[in-house]
Amino acid sequence: GDPKVALAQRIIALRGSRGILDNTFLKFLMQSVFVQAQLTSRSSGTTVSGIKQSELREVVLPLPPLREQEAIACILGALDDKIELNRRRNRTLEGLARALFQSWFVDFDPVKAKAAGQSPPGLTPQLAALFPDSFEDSDLGEIPTGWKVRTLPEVCEVNPTRSLPKGTIAPYLDMASMPTAGPSPEGWVFREMGSGMKFVNGDTLVARITPCLENGKTAFVDFLDDDQVGWGSTEYIVLRPREAVPPAFAYLLARSTNFRRFAIQQMTGSSGRQRVPADSLSKYQLVVPELESDLFAHFGRLVLPQLRRIREAMEQNRTIAAIRDALLPKLISGEMRVPDAERIVGRAL
Repeated sequence: GDPKVALAQRIIALRGSRGILDNTFLKFLMQSVFVQAQLTSRSSGTTVSGIKQSELREVVLPLPPLREQEAIACILGALDDKIELNRRRNRTLEGLARALFQSWFVDFDPVKAKAAGQSPPGLTPQLAALFPDSFEDSDLGEIPTGWKVRTLPEVCEVNPTRSLPKGTIAPYLDMASMPTAGPSPEGWVFREMGSGMKFVNGDTLVARITPCLENGKTAFVDFLDDDQVGWGSTEYIVLRPREAVPPAFAYLLARSTNFRRFAIQQMTGSSGRQRVPADSLSKYQLVVPELESDLFAHFGRLVLPQLRRIREAMEQNRTIAAIRDALLPKLISGEMRVPDAERIVGRAL
Protein backbone atom coordinates (compact mmCIF):
# COMPACT_ATOMS: atom_id res chain seq x y z
CA GLY A 1 0.00 0.00 0.00
CA ASP A 2 0.91 3.67 0.10
CA PRO A 3 3.66 4.62 2.57
CA LYS A 4 2.44 6.21 5.78
CA VAL A 5 3.47 9.76 6.61
CA ALA A 6 3.12 11.97 9.66
CA LEU A 7 1.88 15.50 9.04
CA ALA A 8 2.90 18.51 11.09
CA GLN A 9 0.28 20.81 12.55
CA ARG A 10 -1.45 23.21 10.15
CA ILE A 11 -0.93 20.84 7.20
CA ILE A 12 -3.82 19.15 5.41
CA ALA A 13 -3.26 16.29 2.95
CA LEU A 14 -5.43 16.15 -0.17
CA ARG A 15 -5.86 13.22 -2.53
CA GLY A 16 -8.01 13.08 -5.64
CA SER A 17 -10.79 10.53 -5.78
CA ARG A 18 -9.81 7.71 -8.13
CA GLY A 19 -11.34 8.12 -11.57
CA ILE A 20 -12.52 11.66 -10.81
CA LEU A 21 -9.54 13.87 -9.98
CA ASP A 22 -5.92 13.45 -11.10
CA ASN A 23 -3.53 14.18 -8.23
CA THR A 24 -1.02 16.13 -10.29
CA PHE A 25 -3.83 18.22 -11.74
CA LEU A 26 -5.03 18.78 -8.17
CA LYS A 27 -1.63 20.25 -7.27
CA PHE A 28 -1.84 22.80 -10.06
CA LEU A 29 -5.51 23.45 -9.36
CA MET A 30 -4.72 24.39 -5.75
CA GLN A 31 -2.15 26.90 -7.05
CA SER A 32 -4.62 28.58 -9.41
CA VAL A 33 -5.91 32.10 -8.77
CA PHE A 34 -9.49 30.77 -8.70
CA VAL A 35 -8.83 28.34 -5.84
CA GLN A 36 -6.35 30.58 -4.01
CA ALA A 37 -8.94 33.36 -3.89
CA GLN A 38 -11.40 30.98 -2.26
CA LEU A 39 -8.81 29.80 0.26
CA THR A 40 -7.99 33.38 1.18
CA SER A 41 -11.63 34.38 1.59
CA ARG A 42 -12.32 31.37 3.81
CA SER A 43 -9.18 31.67 5.95
CA SER A 44 -9.20 32.89 9.54
CA GLY A 45 -6.73 33.84 12.24
CA THR A 46 -4.99 37.05 13.24
CA THR A 47 -1.33 36.25 13.88
CA VAL A 48 -1.20 33.22 11.57
CA SER A 49 -3.81 32.88 8.84
CA GLY A 50 -5.14 29.37 8.17
CA ILE A 51 -8.16 27.49 6.90
CA LYS A 52 -10.29 24.99 8.79
CA GLN A 53 -11.12 21.63 7.23
CA SER A 54 -14.81 22.51 7.34
CA GLU A 55 -14.10 25.61 5.23
CA LEU A 56 -11.75 23.74 2.91
CA ARG A 57 -14.53 21.28 2.10
CA GLU A 58 -16.61 24.17 0.73
CA VAL A 59 -14.00 25.22 -1.84
CA VAL A 60 -15.27 24.70 -5.39
CA LEU A 61 -12.94 22.86 -7.80
CA PRO A 62 -13.52 23.19 -11.56
CA LEU A 63 -13.00 19.71 -13.00
CA PRO A 64 -12.64 19.03 -16.73
CA PRO A 65 -12.88 15.37 -17.86
CA LEU A 66 -10.22 13.12 -16.33
CA ARG A 67 -8.27 12.66 -19.57
CA GLU A 68 -8.10 16.41 -20.01
CA GLN A 69 -6.95 16.78 -16.40
CA GLU A 70 -4.14 14.31 -17.10
CA ALA A 71 -3.16 16.16 -20.28
CA ILE A 72 -3.08 19.52 -18.47
CA ALA A 73 -1.05 18.01 -15.64
CA CYS A 74 1.40 16.59 -18.18
CA ILE A 75 1.84 19.96 -19.90
CA LEU A 76 2.33 21.97 -16.71
CA GLY A 77 4.41 19.18 -15.18
CA ALA A 78 6.82 19.33 -18.12
CA LEU A 79 7.44 22.99 -17.33
CA ASP A 80 8.01 22.23 -13.65
CA ASP A 81 10.36 19.38 -14.61
CA LYS A 82 12.44 21.76 -16.75
CA ILE A 83 12.64 24.25 -13.89
CA GLU A 84 13.81 21.52 -11.51
CA LEU A 85 16.36 20.23 -14.04
CA ASN A 86 17.83 23.73 -14.34
CA ARG A 87 17.98 24.00 -10.56
CA ARG A 88 19.87 20.70 -10.29
CA ARG A 89 22.31 21.77 -13.00
CA ASN A 90 22.84 25.06 -11.20
CA ARG A 91 23.61 23.27 -7.94
CA THR A 92 26.20 21.17 -9.80
CA LEU A 93 27.81 24.23 -11.42
CA GLU A 94 27.88 26.09 -8.11
CA GLY A 95 29.39 23.06 -6.40
CA LEU A 96 32.17 22.82 -9.00
CA ALA A 97 33.05 26.51 -8.63
CA ARG A 98 33.08 26.35 -4.84
CA ALA A 99 35.15 23.16 -4.88
CA LEU A 100 37.76 24.83 -7.10
CA PHE A 101 37.94 27.84 -4.77
CA GLN A 102 38.33 25.54 -1.76
CA SER A 103 41.03 23.48 -3.48
CA TRP A 104 43.15 26.40 -4.68
CA PHE A 105 42.75 29.05 -1.99
CA VAL A 106 41.87 27.17 1.21
CA ASP A 107 43.25 23.62 1.02
CA PHE A 108 46.13 24.54 -1.35
CA ASP A 109 45.83 21.16 -3.08
CA PRO A 110 48.00 22.02 -6.12
CA VAL A 111 50.79 23.26 -3.82
CA LYS A 112 50.57 20.12 -1.69
CA ALA A 113 50.82 17.96 -4.80
CA LYS A 114 53.88 19.81 -6.11
CA ALA A 115 55.52 19.76 -2.67
CA ALA A 116 55.12 15.97 -2.73
CA GLY A 117 56.77 15.79 -6.14
CA GLN A 118 53.51 15.09 -7.97
CA SER A 119 51.71 16.82 -10.82
CA PRO A 120 48.53 18.57 -9.59
CA PRO A 121 45.63 16.51 -11.00
CA GLY A 122 43.44 18.22 -13.57
CA LEU A 123 45.83 21.11 -14.26
CA THR A 124 47.76 21.80 -17.44
CA PRO A 125 51.54 22.14 -17.01
CA GLN A 126 51.21 25.88 -17.71
CA LEU A 127 48.59 26.34 -14.99
CA ALA A 128 50.40 24.09 -12.52
CA ALA A 129 53.52 26.22 -12.96
CA LEU A 130 51.68 29.19 -11.43
CA PHE A 131 51.52 27.44 -8.05
CA PRO A 132 54.56 27.26 -5.72
CA ASP A 133 55.98 23.88 -4.74
CA SER A 134 56.62 24.57 -1.05
CA PHE A 135 55.17 26.15 2.08
CA GLU A 136 56.36 28.78 4.55
CA ASP A 137 55.31 29.77 8.05
CA SER A 138 52.84 32.60 8.72
CA ASP A 139 50.54 33.86 11.46
CA LEU A 140 47.88 31.54 10.04
CA GLY A 141 50.19 28.51 9.89
CA GLU A 142 51.84 27.12 6.80
CA ILE A 143 50.93 28.91 3.58
CA PRO A 144 52.20 28.56 -0.01
CA THR A 145 55.62 30.13 -0.45
CA GLY A 146 55.35 33.66 -1.81
CA TRP A 147 51.67 33.99 -0.94
CA LYS A 148 50.56 36.54 1.65
CA VAL A 149 48.14 36.80 4.54
CA ARG A 150 45.91 39.76 3.72
CA THR A 151 42.90 41.39 5.31
CA LEU A 152 39.63 41.49 3.39
CA PRO A 153 39.94 45.19 2.36
CA GLU A 154 43.31 44.47 0.76
CA VAL A 155 41.60 42.03 -1.62
CA CYS A 156 38.08 43.49 -1.83
CA GLU A 157 36.63 46.93 -1.29
CA VAL A 158 34.02 46.79 1.47
CA ASN A 159 30.95 48.93 0.79
CA PRO A 160 32.52 50.94 -2.06
CA THR A 161 31.06 54.34 -2.86
CA ARG A 162 28.49 54.42 -5.67
CA SER A 163 26.59 57.34 -7.14
CA LEU A 164 22.81 57.00 -7.35
CA PRO A 165 20.89 60.19 -6.53
CA LYS A 166 17.76 59.91 -4.41
CA GLY A 167 14.63 59.74 -6.52
CA THR A 168 16.34 57.88 -9.37
CA ILE A 169 14.34 54.91 -10.69
CA ALA A 170 16.80 52.02 -10.52
CA PRO A 171 16.92 48.21 -10.11
CA TYR A 172 16.05 47.31 -6.52
CA LEU A 173 16.85 43.98 -4.86
CA ASP A 174 15.08 43.29 -1.59
CA MET A 175 16.21 40.86 1.07
CA ALA A 176 13.41 38.40 0.29
CA SER A 177 14.82 37.89 -3.23
CA MET A 178 18.38 37.24 -2.03
CA PRO A 179 19.32 33.58 -2.68
CA THR A 180 20.28 31.30 0.19
CA ALA A 181 22.03 29.03 -2.33
CA GLY A 182 23.47 29.93 -5.70
CA PRO A 183 24.54 33.35 -6.98
CA SER A 184 21.41 34.58 -8.75
CA PRO A 185 18.55 36.38 -6.98
CA GLU A 186 14.97 35.32 -7.58
CA GLY A 187 14.09 38.66 -9.12
CA TRP A 188 14.28 42.42 -8.78
CA VAL A 189 12.12 45.42 -9.51
CA PHE A 190 12.57 49.05 -10.52
CA ARG A 191 12.01 51.41 -7.60
CA GLU A 192 12.70 55.02 -6.74
CA MET A 193 16.02 55.26 -4.90
CA GLY A 194 15.57 55.91 -1.20
CA SER A 195 18.03 54.71 1.41
CA GLY A 196 20.08 51.57 0.86
CA MET A 197 23.30 49.99 -0.33
CA LYS A 198 24.30 50.60 -3.95
CA PHE A 199 25.95 48.06 -6.25
CA VAL A 200 27.07 47.41 -9.84
CA ASN A 201 27.81 44.31 -11.91
CA GLY A 202 30.67 42.30 -10.45
CA ASP A 203 29.80 43.14 -6.84
CA THR A 204 28.91 40.52 -4.25
CA LEU A 205 26.12 41.20 -1.73
CA VAL A 206 26.20 39.58 1.71
CA ALA A 207 23.29 39.84 4.15
CA ARG A 208 24.63 41.06 7.49
CA ILE A 209 21.56 40.70 9.71
CA THR A 210 20.21 37.65 11.54
CA PRO A 211 18.82 35.22 10.42
CA CYS A 212 19.61 36.14 6.81
CA LEU A 213 23.37 35.80 7.28
CA GLU A 214 23.05 32.41 8.95
CA ASN A 215 20.67 31.29 6.19
CA GLY A 216 23.31 32.09 3.57
CA LYS A 217 21.69 35.02 1.75
CA THR A 218 24.42 36.04 -0.70
CA ALA A 219 24.22 37.22 -4.31
CA PHE A 220 26.56 37.85 -7.24
CA VAL A 221 25.52 40.93 -9.19
CA ASP A 222 25.55 40.21 -12.93
CA PHE A 223 21.99 41.11 -13.85
CA LEU A 224 22.37 44.87 -14.44
CA ASP A 225 23.16 46.72 -17.64
CA ASP A 226 26.83 47.66 -17.88
CA ASP A 227 26.26 51.28 -16.85
CA GLN A 228 23.53 50.64 -14.27
CA VAL A 229 23.74 51.13 -10.52
CA GLY A 230 21.32 49.06 -8.46
CA TRP A 231 20.34 49.41 -4.83
CA GLY A 232 18.87 47.38 -2.01
CA SER A 233 18.60 46.88 1.71
CA THR A 234 20.79 48.76 4.18
CA GLU A 235 21.42 45.30 5.65
CA TYR A 236 23.72 44.29 2.78
CA ILE A 237 27.49 44.40 2.85
CA VAL A 238 28.86 45.01 -0.65
CA LEU A 239 32.17 43.42 -1.68
CA ARG A 240 34.06 44.59 -4.77
CA PRO A 241 37.29 42.74 -5.70
CA ARG A 242 40.38 44.84 -6.27
CA GLU A 243 41.19 45.48 -9.92
CA ALA A 244 43.32 42.40 -10.64
CA VAL A 245 41.08 40.01 -8.66
CA PRO A 246 38.24 38.39 -10.65
CA PRO A 247 34.71 39.33 -9.50
CA ALA A 248 33.76 35.68 -8.94
CA PHE A 249 36.50 35.39 -6.29
CA ALA A 250 34.60 37.65 -3.88
CA TYR A 251 31.38 35.70 -4.38
CA LEU A 252 33.01 32.32 -3.74
CA LEU A 253 34.88 33.76 -0.76
CA ALA A 254 31.57 34.96 0.70
CA ARG A 255 30.11 31.48 0.21
CA SER A 256 33.09 29.72 1.83
CA THR A 257 32.68 28.04 5.22
CA ASN A 258 35.56 29.94 6.85
CA PHE A 259 34.23 33.35 5.81
CA ARG A 260 30.66 32.62 6.86
CA ARG A 261 31.77 31.23 10.22
CA PHE A 262 33.88 34.35 10.86
CA ALA A 263 31.05 36.69 9.85
CA ILE A 264 28.56 34.96 12.15
CA GLN A 265 31.03 35.21 15.05
CA GLN A 266 31.28 38.99 14.49
CA MET A 267 27.56 39.63 14.93
CA THR A 268 26.59 42.12 17.63
CA GLY A 269 23.35 43.54 18.98
CA SER A 270 20.31 42.38 20.89
CA SER A 271 18.78 38.98 20.31
CA GLY A 272 16.83 38.83 17.07
CA ARG A 273 18.37 42.03 15.70
CA GLN A 274 22.03 41.04 15.50
CA ARG A 275 24.14 42.21 12.57
CA VAL A 276 27.75 42.24 11.38
CA PRO A 277 29.47 45.65 11.47
CA ALA A 278 31.36 46.23 8.22
CA ASP A 279 34.53 47.19 10.10
CA SER A 280 34.44 43.86 11.97
CA LEU A 281 34.16 41.94 8.71
CA SER A 282 37.14 43.92 7.41
CA LYS A 283 39.32 42.12 9.94
CA TYR A 284 38.88 38.82 8.11
CA GLN A 285 42.21 37.36 6.94
CA LEU A 286 42.79 35.21 3.89
CA VAL A 287 45.76 33.74 2.06
CA VAL A 288 46.25 34.76 -1.56
CA PRO A 289 49.00 35.03 -4.18
CA GLU A 290 50.12 38.44 -5.42
CA LEU A 291 47.01 40.27 -6.58
CA GLU A 292 48.49 40.73 -10.07
CA SER A 293 49.21 37.00 -10.33
CA ASP A 294 48.14 35.22 -13.51
CA LEU A 295 46.63 32.64 -11.18
CA PHE A 296 43.73 34.99 -10.41
CA ALA A 297 43.12 35.58 -14.12
CA HIS A 298 43.05 31.82 -14.79
CA PHE A 299 40.68 31.30 -11.87
CA GLY A 300 38.32 33.94 -13.23
CA ARG A 301 38.32 32.38 -16.70
CA LEU A 302 37.39 29.01 -15.18
CA VAL A 303 34.59 30.03 -12.82
CA LEU A 304 32.96 33.08 -14.41
CA PRO A 305 31.40 31.05 -17.29
CA GLN A 306 29.84 28.75 -14.68
CA LEU A 307 28.23 31.68 -12.87
CA ARG A 308 27.04 33.02 -16.23
CA ARG A 309 25.40 29.69 -17.07
CA ILE A 310 23.68 29.70 -13.68
CA ARG A 311 22.27 33.17 -14.35
CA GLU A 312 21.05 32.13 -17.81
CA ALA A 313 19.30 29.08 -16.34
CA MET A 314 17.67 31.25 -13.68
CA GLU A 315 16.43 33.63 -16.37
CA GLN A 316 15.04 30.68 -18.33
CA ASN A 317 13.30 29.43 -15.19
CA ARG A 318 11.61 32.80 -14.68
CA THR A 319 10.37 32.71 -18.27
CA ILE A 320 9.11 29.13 -17.93
CA ALA A 321 7.39 29.91 -14.62
CA ALA A 322 5.65 32.91 -16.22
CA ILE A 323 4.42 30.69 -19.08
CA ARG A 324 3.19 28.06 -16.61
CA ASP A 325 1.37 30.65 -14.50
CA ALA A 326 -0.24 32.17 -17.60
CA LEU A 327 -1.37 28.80 -18.99
CA LEU A 328 -2.75 27.48 -15.70
CA PRO A 329 -5.94 29.60 -15.44
CA LYS A 330 -6.61 29.41 -19.19
CA LEU A 331 -6.39 25.61 -19.23
CA ILE A 332 -8.44 25.16 -16.08
CA SER A 333 -11.18 27.52 -17.31
CA GLY A 334 -11.24 25.99 -20.78
CA GLU A 335 -10.24 29.28 -22.40
CA MET A 336 -7.29 27.47 -24.00
CA ARG A 337 -7.35 23.94 -25.38
CA VAL A 338 -4.66 21.39 -24.67
CA PRO A 339 -3.20 21.24 -28.24
CA ASP A 340 -2.65 25.02 -28.23
CA ALA A 341 -0.90 24.83 -24.87
CA GLU A 342 1.26 21.96 -26.09
CA ARG A 343 2.52 24.11 -28.97
CA ILE A 344 3.40 26.96 -26.61
CA VAL A 345 5.22 24.64 -24.22
CA GLY A 346 7.05 22.96 -27.09
CA ARG A 347 8.48 26.31 -28.16
CA ALA A 348 9.44 27.19 -24.57
CA LEU A 349 11.32 23.95 -23.96
